[in-house]
Amino acid sequence: MTNPRGVQVAVPPLVTAEPRSSCLVDRARTYLETGPADAVPLIEHVCRLPGAPRAVAEQLALALFTQARDVQREPDGRWALVRERPTPVSARSATADSRPLDGLTYVVVDVETTGGSPLGGDRITEFCAVTVAGGSIRDVYETLVNPERPIPAAVTRLTRITWDMVRRAPTIRDVAPRIAEVLRGHLFVAHNATFDWRFVSSELSRYGGQVVAGERLCTVKLARAVLPQVRRRSLDSLAYYFGIDNHARHRAAGDAVATAKVLLRLLDGARDRGCETLEDLRQLTRRVPSRGRGRRRRRGLPGFADGEMPS
Repeated sequence: MTNPRGVQVAVPPLVTAEPRSSCLVDRARTYLETGPADAVPLIEHVCRLPGAPRAVAEQLALALFTQARDVQREPDGRWALVRERPTPVSARSATADSRPLDGLTYVVVDVETTGGSPLGGDRITEFCAVTVAGGSIRDVYETLVNPERPIPAAVTRLTRITWDMVRRAPTIRDVAPRIAEVLRGHLFVAHNATFDWRFVSSELSRYGGQVVAGERLCTVKLARAVLPQVRRRSLDSLAYYFGIDNHARHRAAGDAVATAKVLLRLLDGARDRGCETLEDLRQLTRRVPSRGRGRRRRRGLPGFADGEMPS
C-alpha cells in the first residue's frame, strides 16, 4: 500500500495460514541468528550428523527450508535468515488500516465442538465458513469433523450431532488444508469470535500442521457498538431484531449463514456511524466497553460459559 506521500509501507495481513515449522527448522533459525552458515556445519548442528558429506548436507538443507519463507540461500551458497526492514511506527499508523470496508472480504466462521476448551481436550465436530464480499454471501464451505473422541450427551441434545453422524467424517487433519485455504486472506468474523478463533487456531496448529494468525472481528462487540439500544446481543436476539431466519440453530452452517447476514446489517450500521475503513471499525468497537457481567455456566453444558459459548 502507498501512503499519501507515495511511500510504500507494509499492511498488516488479514488471516494467514501457513504450515507449522518443525523443531529442526526452529533449531536452524536459532543457529542462523548469529549469521549466515554453510550447509555442512548447519546440518551437522541441526540434525546432529557430525561429518555429514557435503552432498548430503546440501540436499537436507534444501528439503528443510523448502517452505521456510524466512530462510534463504545467499549468492555465496550459505544459508541465512531473511532480515525484514521494520516499518516506521508513524507509517504503520498512518496507512496500515486505511483499507476500505467495501474492499475487504470477510470469512464468517462457526464451529460446533465437544465442549468449551480445546486445551482441555475438546474437539471440533462441525465447521462452516461463509465468505462475504461486495455486500453479499459468495460461498459457503461446511463439513462435519470426526472429533476422535465421544460427544457428550448434553452437546448432542444441543447440536443434534451424534457419533453416528461423525464417525465416518474426515478428521481435522483431513480438512485442515481446505480450512486454511478458506480462511486465508479474509477478515475472520464470528459471533463470540474468541471461542471460534481459539478452536480453529488450536486444532489447525495441533492436528493440521497449520499456523493461523491475523485480524478478527467479533459481531457481539460490533453489535454492542452499533446497536446500543438492543439489550441482548445473542445470535438469536440479533437475528430476531433484523428479521433473519435461522432454521438450523446450533449447527455450524445455520449459525454461520445467520451471522453473515447479521454482519452485513451491522456493517451498514457502522457506515451510518461514519466507519469507512478497517481502522474506523476497530476504533468503533474499542470505544464501547463490555457489559461487565459475570459469566454464568450454561446448565447442562460443563465447560461452556456465556462469553465462550459458540453462537
